[in-house]
Amino acid sequence: HLLLLTLSFSVSAQISQFKATFIKAQQENKQVTVILTNGNTYVGSIISVEEESAGVETKDGVFNFRYDRIKNVKIYNPDDKSTGWRDNPSKNKLFITQTGKMLDKGSGYYQNTFIFFSNFSYGITNGISVDAGFSMFPGLGIENQMFTAGAKIGTSLNSTLYVSGNIKYYRVFDIDEGITSLFGSITYSKSQLDLTASTGVGFADNSSSNALLILGGQYRISERFAFLSENIIFPSGDAGSDALLSFGGRIIGSKSAFDLGFFGIEEILFPFVSYTIKF
Repeated sequence: HLLLLTLSFSVSAQISQFKATFIKAQQENKQVTVILTNGNTYVGSIISVEEESAGVETKDGVFNFRYDRIKNVKIYNPDDKSTGWRDNPSKNKLFITQTGKMLDKGSGYYQNTFIFFSNFSYGITNGISVDAGFSMFPGLGIENQMFTAGAKIGTSLNSTLYVSGNIKYYRVFDIDEGITSLFGSITYSKSQLDLTASTGVGFADNSSSNALLILGGQYRISERFAFLSENIIFPSGDAGSDALLSFGGRIIGSKSAFDLGFFGIEEILFPFVSYTIKF
C-alpha cells in the first residue's frame, strides 16, 4: 500500500508540474515543447489549460494533450533551437557501453549491431533497467551462440550529473564458465554535450580482471545528428595499457538511431554499424 501511495503521489506531482508549465507559458504568451510518452515531439502555443489536458496549436494543427500521455513539457526558447528538438532514443549509451543516464520508465529499445548481435533494453522505473542479448551467427547451433543478461541502476545527482551502476553476465559461445562484468559510470550533461567516464572489472573462473577505463562523449549538433566517441583503456603487460579508440556519428530519428563509426587499436581500424529502434 505504501508503494502504491508513493507512486500515486509521484504521478500526481508530475501532472501538477506539467499543468503549471502550461499555465505559465499561456500567461507569458510563450510556446511550449511537448514530448509524449510515445516519443513524438510538438512545439506550439497554448490554446487552453483544462483539468486533465491542455490544448496546443502546432504547425500540424490543434492537439489536446492529456497530461498522463506526456513525458515532458518545457517552455520553448526561440534563441535555443534545441529546446524544440525530439528526444534522443539512445541517450543512455555510447556505441557499445552505457552512460550515467537511464532509460525512462516504460521505455525500451532494440539494438542490432553488425546484423549478428541483438540486444533488448527496458526501463522498469526511471532508476532501474534490464537488458538481454544474443548472437545470430548462421550455421551455429543455439548452444554455440553468445547470450547476455544485465541490469542497471542509476539516478541524477542534479541537472547536469548522472550516475549509474551496471552488472552484466556473458555466456560466450560454448564456454561453460560465463563472464560477469561490473561497471560504474558518471555523465556530465550540459546543453547538447554529454561527457562520460566509466570503470569496471570482469569476473570469471573465480578470478577478476584489472579495471578498464572508458572515456566517451556525445555532442549533438542538430536535431538529427550527433558526434560520438568511445575510448576503452585496458591494462596490458608490464604495467602498461592499450587503448581502443573510436569516433563516428549518430543519426537520430523520432524513434530510432543509426550509429556509424570506426574503432582503432594500434594500426588496426575497423568499422562499427548499429541500429537502434525505440519501443
